[in-house]
Amino acid sequence: MTEEASLYIIAAPIGNPEDITLRALRIIKETAAIIYCEDTRQTARVLSYHGINKPLRSLHMHSDDRKIMSLIDEVKNGVNIGYMTDSGTPGLSDPGSKIVSIARREGINVVPVPGVSALTTLISVSGFPEKTVLFGGFLSKKPGKRINELNRLKTHEGIIIIYESPHRIKKTLKDVGEVFAGREIIIGREMTKKFEEYISFNSGTMTEVIDKLTEKGEFAIGILNKELKFRDIEDGEDD
Repeated sequence: MTEEASLYIIAAPIGNPEDITLRALRIIKETAAIIYCEDTRQTARVLSYHGINKPLRSLHMHSDDRKIMSLIDEVKNGVNIGYMTDSGTPGLSDPGSKIVSIARREGINVVPVPGVSALTTLISVSGFPEKTVLFGGFLSKKPGKRINELNRLKTHEGIIIIYESPHRIKKTLKDVGEVFAGREIIIGREMTKKFEEYISFNSGTMTEVIDKLTEKGEFAIGILNKELKFRDIEDGEDD
């Protein structure tokens, strides 16, 4: 009888290769026989940094379902498989969610190996005194649809996080400034990498920020969609 194997969803660093957990390194070294990933070159660089040599197989958003089913069949045949995204977690803009959905449908044991996320990384340095968070992911490439999506996000009173590419960052920021007039905003660029940058400002100065912004690297945008008020430390409420 084939020993039951598992699919491990492993959080990769978002930039700095040292931002990976000890557990993730152990599973990659000792448990997973094969690592599937979006870009084998990028994953190879992370593993090489930690002195790990492991078979890598590409599985990206343009891969057909046959490749996913091949992964599923390997796990069914007793092979422990790891899946790593290009940058952190969650696996939303890559095949991660689809792989997990099919694996669960097929009765495969799926094990999360959590770690760094651009979402939580930006929140941790935002300084926004708010508990509720809404994650909007990547917005539409189409201007009209993007504005509609921002207006829907605006119904959430609290922190809103969205991601954007360097090619559309200035257009998206312009739309954010119009929809979220008067709100506090933070931008994270190239987070945890050599040239990481964080810019905090009020949307009223959006034009100045856009004019100075470097259009290189991946971006995360945080919006505090409520009036900025720091809680009185004597209110007796703990984190």
